Amino acid sequence: MKIALLLGLAVLLSAPLASAADKAVDFPKEAPLLSFTLPDTWAVKYDDGDLLATPSKDDESVIVEVIELEAGLDSFDAAVKEAKETMSDFKNMKYDEMQKGEKDGLGIAILNAQGEDEDGKAFINLVLLAKPGAKNYILLSCISSKEGSDKHGAAISGVIGSLKAK
Repeated sequence: MKIALLLGLAVLLSAPLASAADKAVDFPKEAPLLSFTLPDTWAVKYDDGDLLATPSKDDESVIVEVIELEAGLDSFDAAVKEAKETMSDFKNMKYDEMQKGEKDGLGIAILNAQGEDEDGKAFINLVLLAKPGAKNYILLSCISSKEGSDKHGAAISGVIGSLKAK
């Protein structure tokens, strides 16, 4: 299992940059600290500074959310706790071993999990991002159903693999 996790991290961190059919997305919208790519067809909405993306306006089988945490860059344990608290609507949470690395100017810690909500089983990727010089951690969450993971798994990997500091 650990080998699979390490291989997964290696694939995510070495994924190629956006293809011609992808669009760049910045966060935050004003004075961006990071960017990543999404397929052109995905719907992106900024709401009170947070970013929310789905495969389409009618397809919420995958939800990508990006928020700035309250935890400062000097408080990694507090950032992990805060990230886990964002998943309070899910029950029976099971977290995998955390994966850490660095990519294109960002410190990255990935915490994969599975849980359940009213719609059934959910696959969750909590990605803590630290940009040198920023005030707080940024959390990129990918939450998908089994069907969403099967259908949009490459797009989810592409999001994480295309992360870079601005």
